[in-house]
Amino acid sequence: MKAPSRPTSAVRRVLGTAAAVMAAVVTAVASSAAPAMATMNPQPPVIHGSPFVGSTLTVEIEPGSFSGCGAAAGPDYSIYWTRDGVTVSRQWPNYVVTEDDRGATIVAHLVASQNGCDPVEVASAETAPISASNRANGFTGRGAFELLARRQDGTLLMYARVGGNWESPRTIGPGWNGFTTILSPGDFNGDGTNDILARDSAGRLFLYAGTGDGGFQTGRQVGSGWNSFTSIVSPGDFDGDGNNDVLARDANGVLYLYPGDGHGGWLTRSVVGTGWNVANQVVTPGDFNGDNTVDVLGRDTSGNLRLYRGNGSGGWGGMSVIGQGWGGMSTIGAAGDIDGNGNVDVYAVDGSGQLLAYYGDGDGGWNGSAVIGWGWGGFNGIF
Repeated sequence: MKAPSRPTSAVRRVLGTAAAVMAAVVTAVASSAAPAMATMNPQPPVIHGSPFVGSTLTVEIEPGSFSGCGAAAGPDYSIYWTRDGVTVSRQWPNYVVTEDDRGATIVAHLVASQNGCDPVEVASAETAPISASNRANGFTGRGAFELLARRQDGTLLMYARVGGNWESPRTIGPGWNGFTTILSPGDFNGDGTNDILARDSAGRLFLYAGTGDGGFQTGRQVGSGWNSFTSIVSPGDFDGDGNNDVLARDANGVLYLYPGDGHGGWLTRSVVGTGWNVANQVVTPGDFNGDNTVDVLGRDTSGNLRLYRGNGSGGWGGMSVIGQGWGGMSTIGAAGDIDGNGNVDVYAVDGSGQLLAYYGDGDGGWNGSAVIGWGWGGFNGIF
């Protein structure tokens, strides 16, 4: 069953009046050359990109539809963006989503330059309401693919991959061997930067707020009793309220949703699944199938990789198997877009310590794989 999404009908507005159209026709008859006109009714622009703080939205257009509509040197069209119907002054064709956009919807508008053409304007479908920054946006404010890895001595390192190449690792700090689980929920306290959650052996959960430049503030406790869970992951905004959440599985295979309150705390938990002991690894890639809702991947005991489609409101839109042979991977995870094409990807470490990238196609499937690193088997934690 397909997960529901926001309406996708586009808006088309013809701004010219009937009188203006008639005048153009008369002029065409009286002169030897008709005025420039758009070659066809333009299609509405299409927005690409995830509706989360820190991501970049791009717009796909058909410029040929406006050929000849500009001044002598062009351009033949212009683009502007609106937030909840109000024009926002942003450089096009890209729109960098900020904390000011939280909860709003964004629309791209395409307008013919008025130089003898009908002043036609078309608009994209609105995005889903903008949610908090998710894990895919990294920790340095650059939207890069960034991995955190813990060495055997407890030192936490950051590896950033920019432009298809790895930067030199940054040392975050020592002493992280005291935690049994480390994960990033994205922005958990509502300040626009991505954070870390860490569980210690006593079951206490600590929040390390990100500074936005690759650093983290001193941890503060945000929970206790979390040692009853065999897996803790963060899918992003799972219930559609704009705040990032946490999923936790207990020893009986019951999956709980712990909704974040957007300020570093929690709302009331709920049960969102049973039988999750079938998965020996749970992965949260974000929106893997391109429907603007976050999803979950699970590797089962037979080595199959399953896609659990989120429905955007705290439930599920169905399950499908999207891969086999994943049983040989010691680690499987997701941290955003590895190859920079706008689709979220998955990484894995095999038995020889190779770091592999599995490129998502943006529609719930795959677009090839590649080895992007060696020697990653020496870490006792990667996220």
